Amino acid sequence: MTTEEIENIVYDYGEDLYRFCRYLTSDNDMADELYQETFLKATQLSSRLKRSGNIKSFLMGIASNIWKNYLKKNARRNEILPQGEYDENIKNVCDGKSDILETFVENEILNDVRLAINNLKDKQRIVVILYYCEDFTTEEIGRMLHIPKGTVLSRLAKARKIIKKEMEMKGYEV
Repeated sequence: MTTEEIENIVYDYGEDLYRFCRYLTSDNDMADELYQETFLKATQLSSRLKRSGNIKSFLMGIASNIWKNYLKKNARRNEILPQGEYDENIKNVCDGKSDILETFVENEILNDVRLAINNLKDKQRIVVILYYCEDFTTEEIGRMLHIPKGTVLSRLAKARKIIKKEMEMKGYEV
């Protein structure tokens, strides 16, 4: 794969991939690392990349697999030597609306939804992010994660149910 081809892929899909990495990790530094590792792995697998019809899907699948492996490795390490839980800071960003109270309430709801998504098991969280944030179809997600479409649908349904329950516990009408 030539440097120009790699640059084109980064230009075309880099922003979407970084957003996906950010959703998965909920941390800028981890997202940066995952993003870089994904492109490194993609260049190593460039022969498969050329054969793959959907480059974005190929990249998201690589990122997902790298992240799952990282979590497995960390889980094993934590069994041996537990580490403290890390705080997740989700920044509230005002979008310039004139009603500050309305903006605050919207940001609080958004933060609660993000926290509910982050509390999901990885199998469900990855499917939710790919479906709702990255707009992949259930068929594409199934191919990406090497699981049947029915499994994708059941994970989405279970995730929705869990998120709905969490939001109701926080006092939201869902």
